[in-house]
Formats: sequence, C-alpha cells, structure tokens
Amino acid sequence: MIEKWICVHGHFYQPPRENAWLGAIEPQPSAHPYLDWNARITAECYRPNGAARIVDGAGRIVDIIDNYERMSFNVGPTLMAWLEREAPDVHHALVESDQRSQARFGGHGSAMAQAYNHVIMPLASPRDQRTQVRWGVTDFRHRFSRDPVGMWLPECAVDVATLEALAAEGIAFTVLAPNQARRVRRPGGPWIDVTGDRIDPGRCYRCPLPSGRSIDLFFYDGPASRAIAFEKLLDDGNVFARRLVARDVAPDGAVLCHVATDGETYGHHHRYGDMALAWALQSIERGDHAGARLTNYAQFRALFPPQWEVEIAEDTAWSCAHGIARWKDDCGCNSGAHATWRQTWRRPLRDALDWLRDRAADVFEDASVGLMADPWAARDDYIALILDRRPERVAQFLAVHAPAVADEAGRTRVLELLELQRHAMLMYTSCGWFFDDISGIETVQILQYAARVCELVERVSAQPVEAELVDRLAAARSNLDRFRDGRGVWDHAVRPSRVDLGKVAAHWAASSAIGMPAEADADAAHRARRSSQAPFWVAERGRAEQVYCYQVESREVVQRRTGKAHLVAAVTRCASLITGEHAELAVAALHLGEHHLLGGVRAFPGEDAWQAAVDELCEAFLSADLLGAQRALDRFFDGGVFSLGSLFGRERDRALGHILETSLHEAESGFRRLYDEHAPLMRYLVKIAAPVPETFRAAAELVLRHRVLAALREPVPSYEAVRACVAEAWQVRVDLDVPDVAYAAGEALGGMMDRLLRDPDDPELVEQLSKMAEISGRMESRVDLWRAQNACVRLRAARLPDWRARAAAGDAVAERLIAGFARLGAALHVYVE
Repeated sequence: MIEKWICVHGHFYQPPRENAWLGAIEPQPSAHPYLDWNARITAECYRPNGAARIVDGAGRIVDIIDNYERMSFNVGPTLMAWLEREAPDVHHALVESDQRSQARFGGHGSAMAQAYNHVIMPLASPRDQRTQVRWGVTDFRHRFSRDPVGMWLPECAVDVATLEALAAEGIAFTVLAPNQARRVRRPGGPWIDVTGDRIDPGRCYRCPLPSGRSIDLFFYDGPASRAIAFEKLLDDGNVFARRLVARDVAPDGAVLCHVATDGETYGHHHRYGDMALAWALQSIERGDHAGARLTNYAQFRALFPPQWEVEIAEDTAWSCAHGIARWKDDCGCNSGAHATWRQTWRRPLRDALDWLRDRAADVFEDASVGLMADPWAARDDYIALILDRRPERVAQFLAVHAPAVADEAGRTRVLELLELQRHAMLMYTSCGWFFDDISGIETVQILQYAARVCELVERVSAQPVEAELVDRLAAARSNLDRFRDGRGVWDHAVRPSRVDLGKVAAHWAASSAIGMPAEADADAAHRARRSSQAPFWVAERGRAEQVYCYQVESREVVQRRTGKAHLVAAVTRCASLITGEHAELAVAALHLGEHHLLGGVRAFPGEDAWQAAVDELCEAFLSADLLGAQRALDRFFDGGVFSLGSLFGRERDRALGHILETSLHEAESGFRRLYDEHAPLMRYLVKIAAPVPETFRAAAELVLRHRVLAALREPVPSYEAVRACVAEAWQVRVDLDVPDVAYAAGEALGGMMDRLLRDPDDPELVEQLSKMAEISGRMESRVDLWRAQNACVRLRAARLPDWRARAAAGDAVAERLIAGFARLGAALHVYVE
C-alpha cells in the first residue's frame, strides 16, 4: 500500500544575461574556464541531471538515470531559450524527460511553467502580471507541446492578485514555502492559524479567490528543503532518501513528502548533488523504502484532490524573511559575503525603474495610435514573435495586430514599440535586487535593459528620459568608491555596452580586415584598374552576413593587401533582424598587422564622394604609404573612427587569437628547433641528476605539451603517439598533467567512444580506447569522462550480452572484445560484471 508520495522539485533558472542590443551573452570572466555562467552551470548541473550516475561502493558507475523524469521541475523560459540556441541537447533532453514522466506518473508531466522573466509578481503592475503569466504559458506550450498545469512563481513571491493572474490563464496550482500560509480550514469549518511555518505540507490545498475562481497550492517541507540547500544533506544519497521518506503517515490518508530548492543545488551549488539525487530517486523507485513512491505535483493533485482550504500570507517569498522587502528595501537580506555593506540602493533603483516603466507605458499607448488597435493585447501576443521571428511569422502577427500598417517605417515602429515593452519587463528581473551592490553583474544587466527602454522611448517619442533616469539612479549609493552610485555604474558599466548600427558596421569591417585569407587578393595591385562599366573597387555585391541579431549586406567591397597590411572598404546596409531598423553606412578598416587596426564608419555620402575616398585610400595603400592611408581614413570619417576594441566581446577574443597565431607559430618553431637539437643533452642531464637550464626546460614544456595536444586532437587519436609523448616527457621531466591536456584527453575519449558506438565490434578500437583511458585515469588534472562514460554504459547494455553469447560459442573476436571492454570499463570507472 502506498502511504508516502515523494516529490522533489527543482527550480532551474538563470537570469537573462544577453546584451540588450546584441541578443547574446558576452564573455563573463568570472565564469572561467567557461565563456559565461550559463555555459558553466549547464556543464555542472543541467546536462549532468539528464544522465546522473549511480555508483557502487568502489566508485564504479552501475547505472545512469535521468533525474528530470523522476522529479518535478521548472526551467525559466529565458534559460530554455538560451539552451535551445547554445545547448540543444539539454533542451531536447528536458522536453523528452517531461514526455517520459507522463508515462511514469499516470499521464501527468513533471514540467511546470514559470512566470516569464522572473519578476517579483506582487511588485509588478497588473498589466505586467498578466503578460508575465501569458508569456510563460505560451513559451511552455511552444516547448513542451502541452498546456501547463502548474506554474512556478519567481522567488515564490505571492499575493492574491498574482494568484488571480495565474487562475485567469488556466493555471491549476503553484508551490509555496510553508511560511506563506496564513490559515487553513476544512470547507465550512473554523479557520486554523498556521503562521510560523505550521502548515501541514503533506496535502494539497484549495485557495478560493475574490473573483470566484480558485487555485490549488502546495507548501513544501521547509526544514528538509533547507537541509538540502544549506546543511549538506546531499553529501550522502542514502541519508537524503531517508530524509525524504521520514515523515509520519497521515491518519486521514496518503501523505505528500515534498521538497523544493533551486535546481542548481544538484551539481552546481553542491558538486555531485546530481548523483545524490539520482541515488535517492532510484532507491525510492525500486522499493527500498516500504510504502513510498515517487510522484509529481500534478499526479498527486489528481489522485488526492484538495480537502482543505487555505489563505495565503500576502507579499511573502521563499528567500526573504521580511516578506518581499529584499527586492525594494535595505531589509538585511543579502548574500552574506560583505558583512559591512548596505543595500540602501534597492529602493531608489526600484523607484527609478517604476518611473521609467510608467513613462514607457504612456509613450507606448500614445505612439500606438493609428498603428495598433489594442497595443496591450499586441504585447501579450508578442511572445509568438520572440519564439519565432521568421519573416512570415512577423507578417502574420502584423496582419492581426497592425493591419493598417503597410509601409516599412510603420512595421519598424510597431516592432520597436513592442521591443520597448519587452525590455521594460526584462529590467525587472529579480536578480537585479537580490545581491549585495548595485554594481553587481546582475544589476548591471537590468540597467542595460533600462538603457534600451530609454533609447526606444526617445526614438519613438522624442521625449528625453535617460538623463532624468540617471539623475534618479544617483540616489542609489554603491558600496564601492569607484562607482559611488547608480550614475557611476551607468557611466562605467552600462553606457559602454550600447550598440548601434554604426558599431555593427565597424565590427563587420574589423572582422573582415583581420580575418581575410592572405591569398584572397594577392594580385590586387596589378588588377586595380579603372573600368568604364564599373568602378574598380567593386568586388562583390549583395553579400549578406549575420552579426548577432543584425544583418550586414555589403556592396562595393574592396579588399587590398600589401605585406602584412590589409585594407577593407565597403558600403553596407545594416539592419536589425528584430525591429527592421536599418541604415546605409560607408565603412573602411586598415589592419597593419598584429593589434594595429584603424577604421571609420559614417553615413553613405553618395557614389561620387565614396569613389573619391576609396581612390585615395587605395592609391596610398598600394603605394605602401600607410601613413597617407591613415590620414585619408581620419579625414573622410571625421570623428567616426574605431579600433580593434570595436569588435564585440567573443569576436575580439577570437581576433586576438587569430592575430597571435602567426607570431606564436614563429616562436614555437624556434622552441622546437631548440628542443630537438638539445633533447639528448637534456635526457643526459636528467639521468645524472644535474640541473636542466631553465631555457631548455621551458622549450621542452612548450614543445611536448603542443605535441601531445596535437596527437589528442587528431580525428582518430593514436594511443601510440600519445604514449610516445608521455614517455618522452618523462625522460626530460616535463609535466603533461595540466588542464589543457586534461581537457583534450576528455574530448579525445568522447570522440573515440562515439566512433565505437558506430562500430562496436572493432576489438582494436576497444583496446586503443582502454589504453587511452588508462593514461587519462592517471592524470591528477580533472579529465571530463562524461561523454565517454555515457557511451560505455550504453554499450554495456546494447552489446555486452551479444559478445558474451558469441564468446560462449567459441568466438575469439568476441572474447577479445569482452576483455578489452572490461579493461575500458575499469579505466572509465564503469562497472562491468
């Protein structure tokens, strides 16, 4: 008999981190060695929970399971959008997990929706509350191909108006913390005060609403959830499982034992937390705990409908002891990392953004006259374009919401107004207030969105708002002297992040000047002749490239080389792929080698002026008068000049790598000659225990690490080549156990295992893999075996039984496969019987 129903909920969420103009995350050095925090947390948490390890007492993997299909979960819509772009395997795994959970839990999926971009709902305007819920529902339906039954509230922040907004959109339930219940009763009975976390979390409650609607509420087990998040309960999967089932059986029927934490608890906040969760879920699933069974909220609610009513404690949340003050006041809640810091900046930040929101709403309504019949309904439906911006979908949307708009300018204006409103909600993402200082990356992020709102308000209405907003932000005092206040944060961290069409053109030109292959126009000087049919600089027409969320179409492109110098000049049409805003811009860039780059951008001045400018540039450039070319750039692009720093974040890093490549190759060639010539002497010095000169040691380290990396990065890595590098390094006492080599080893093993999955009956490959895995296993630097282990477990299930059957019949190849696979499993820490 099932008496205890166990549900573990994970709230998987990251704030939107995309640059407000580029629509992409720029490099975040604090997330090193990953490019940004989304990528790092995906590697540490989101991906591992889709293939979590179950290990035995010897640390060997005995099984790999999907945690998501066995738990309850929600994933923030903005995070899902990022996963779809940057980690599609994880996005796909989450969707499939929800589908499998429906089969596991009686047709009830485990995924819950979430209010769109994690705003604190009780602090949002009624219109924003409605849109946040509608966008969350539409996004969920788009990804999971079903209607959501439950919706997670950001920070569990709640008031009656928020519950009304959920119920109005068909949401049946949400989950709250135990401190958020005020009183309960059986229908028609007396109310019982349950403040102070005294509500029974073991049942589902119905909350009647003033509108006549109702919504069902679950209140999670607070002490158990805190033990998971903060008290090291995840150190032992067995202890975790016992805590989940520890609740006494209810005298009046089945009891729900459920916990809720940030999903990142399982692997990011607590390393190996995904494995502890997997152990606990599997142990309950296989019946180790009598009378206990896994469930999700939707299934439990269907099996055991609410028999009690509840009233909530309004304006409360799960992560603030003072209601919802953490997102508007200096209440004392913070990260705890800076004991002397204050958060007095929160109130002026909230007030400033509320002022901007209201100004933006007025402009949105006024500017929509004659364009959109119902601008707020259009905003509610705009999520359809956020999810799919193909031209045909844009046309369909405009036909419904702006049928009177027939020209390009009108279409652009409608889309700008809707983008204004999108950013006006993004600027309320809760993380902007959660941490310790207004200069933190989360607060800078929401201020970026506010800057985009200011830009669009001023564009569509000609009403200046940025200056007043910044004046209001000056009242938000920073704890850091270098910023002083919100004005300093705006000037140092927000304003420089702005992007306009001129910067997009500059980025395109700088990339072209640095990245063009040397042989592309080697004979330009001999072919630079005027023609009566076309100006001599016309090299290409109609070439279009995407630069983040912009398109750059170049024409009248000229590219010239002389020595290491490279000149690019073109007329470009730069356009936003989101709003359609566009401009025709003339641009040129002169790369003199290494990091020396100079360019300019301006509005296209007309054919004659542009032809004269390019003539002058080319004449100076091809005459090797580089100083004259620079003067021509300065003169023609008066004030509109740019440098290598104009490249956007990730491309700047790639460009520097490209620039360094030649110089490094030359330096490495010198080191190779030095090492190869003196390696015998180094081996002799090591043999007699004499000191090796530092110059020789440095050359040996660089050369041998480079060689082992090259061997590991081969399409089919050779064990013999890697072993030879390792042996040679040992002879000259060079340490190859470094993070770069460890990373390459993990990638090589993953690639080789993928090849084995395609051709599983190759004994030589199995043996090569086992030897390579053994070498990797001896490294102290962490080798990522995740891909290789997943493949090994799949092969164990799919091929090992067949090999055993063949071996029993006397197949020598099968015997060899079994021996090699057992050795491989041992090296990868995978149990093979």
